[in-house]
Amino acid sequence: MVFRRNPNPPEAGWKPTPEEWRVYVLCDGRRTEEEVARESGLGEEAYLVLATLLKRGLILPVEGPKELCRKLTDLLKQRLGPKAEPFVRRLEGCESRESLEEEALRVALKVKLTLDRKAGEELEKTIRELFR
Repeated sequence: MVFRRNPNPPEAGWKPTPEEWRVYVLCDGRRTEEEVARESGLGEEAYLVLATLLKRGLILPVEGPKELCRKLTDLLKQRLGPKAEPFVRRLEGCESRESLEEEALRVALKVKLTLDRKAGEELEKTIRELFR
């Protein structure tokens, strides 16, 4: 699983231990929990720290490209019906979150300019929310 730092953490006066800080700064939305454990130098202890940070709302899980793609393709199919198919295939070909975000923004622009302005804008807004 991949985690990112919560931009609006519930604990304003959090005083992290050195171990918590080491793990916290590695939660960048790209590293897997295994990478965080290895790069922190804490080994198995890093998993306990991750669990603590997650429980306290200081980090959040990040959805993988497959889950994000499913949400975006559902929206496209809902708004465009059969016209969504070529766009769905483009999104389904993306292997990473980064490539999916780039392709989804291209699709949103194409939809906005050629098919349905409102649907394109809605898709763009959804993309921004999902990938922040």
